[in-house]
Amino acid sequence: MKEINIRLLESNPNLQAIRPIEGRIQNFKKRLSLKERFSFGLMYQHPRIYDFSIWLNDPGRLIPKTLAKSIVGNSVLDLGCGTASLQPLLPKGIEYIGIDLNETFLAFADKKGRGSFYKRNILEDLSDFKADTVVLSDVLHHVTPQHQKLLENAINCARKKVVISACFEKEEGPFKVLSEFIGRRILDNDGLNEQREGAGWLKLDELMHFLSSNGAINFRKVLSHIHCEIIVE
Repeated sequence: MKEINIRLLESNPNLQAIRPIEGRIQNFKKRLSLKERFSFGLMYQHPRIYDFSIWLNDPGRLIPKTLAKSIVGNSVLDLGCGTASLQPLLPKGIEYIGIDLNETFLAFADKKGRGSFYKRNILEDLSDFKADTVVLSDVLHHVTPQHQKLLENAINCARKKVVISACFEKEEGPFKVLSEFIGRRILDNDGLNEQREGAGWLKLDELMHFLSSNGAINFRKVLSHIHCEIIVE
C-alpha cells in the first residue's frame, strides 16, 4: 500500500489554489485485478509498457522536447499527464503538477519524484488549479467528443499559455478501419473514457480548424502530431 506524496498548491505562489485541492491519492492499490486489466489496452497495462510504446513512436523524444521548449513561467500543469514523462525535460526549478485518472501511472510518476500528482477528471471543474503553462499532450483525442470542454479547462487554468500536442485522424485508406480498431481497442484504449466509444476523431484540417478557432497560433507538425500554443495573458 502506498500513499502518494501530494504537496498543497498553496505552498507555491506560482500554483496558488483558489480553494483546498481535492484528489489526493491514499491507500493506492499497486496491482490491477484481472478484470480491471481487460478494460485497458496493451499500452496501459503497465507504466513501463506505456513509456516503451511512446518511445517506439518517438525514439528521439521530439514531441516532448518541443513541448518543453514552449514552456514559460515557473509552473506547469499537465492535464492527462500519464507517467509525467515530460517533467524530466523541463528546466530545473519548474514546479510540475500532473493530473490523471490512472492511479498506476500517477504512483509510478510519484515514485520517480517527478512532481505533485492528483487523481481528478480533467473534464470536470479544475478552477482550483492555476499554473503559468498548461500542457495538453496527446490527450484531446482521448476525451472526444468533449475535447472543447477540456481545452476550455486548460485555458481557464493557465496564467500565460496553453501548449498543445495533438494527433489527428488519418485519411481514408484500405487499412483505415483495421488500423483504427487495433489502435483504439487493443493498444490505445485507456479504459477511462467510455464517452470516446464511436465518437471518432478529427482529421488534420478539422483539427487545425478546431484549434485555430480557439485562438491557437504557432502551428508546426512534429512527427504525427500538431504542436501549437494559445496565449492567455
